[in-house]
Amino acid sequence: MSFDPDQFLSGAVAGEMATEFTPIPEGEYNAVIEKVDARATRGGGAILDVTWTIDDQAVRDATGLDNPRCRQSVFLDITASGGIDVGKGKNVQLGRLREAVGQNGPQAWAPGMLVGNVARVKVEHRLYEGQTFADVKKVSKL
Repeated sequence: MSFDPDQFLSGAVAGEMATEFTPIPEGEYNAVIEKVDARATRGGGAILDVTWTIDDQAVRDATGLDNPRCRQSVFLDITASGGIDVGKGKNVQLGRLREAVGQNGPQAWAPGMLVGNVARVKVEHRLYEGQTFADVKKVSKL
């Protein structure tokens, strides 16, 4: 597929467009990590956002998307120097994610190493301002 910006801007389209997404149905699916991003919270905390692509034809059919994606937000425990805290009871959710993709060992690790790995994810819905969103709430090994 090629996209011509000039043609797009001068062209016309007939028909109404969708105004809502069809969320990924709740359930457990095989998925691959497409990307990871980090962000700071207003309160000084940190979050790792993991984007999963669901590998399930029934989900593609239900949503009408070729690559249905779902996000997992992992709240991080950060040390005073800004690193990932590996202390007892710290970053348990991140540890579970690393365990699910076979990366929770003593070797040096970076979040970017998650991209391209597969796991089993549990998708649950949440309501926000009247709309339903699908989030990854649990991960486990395939």
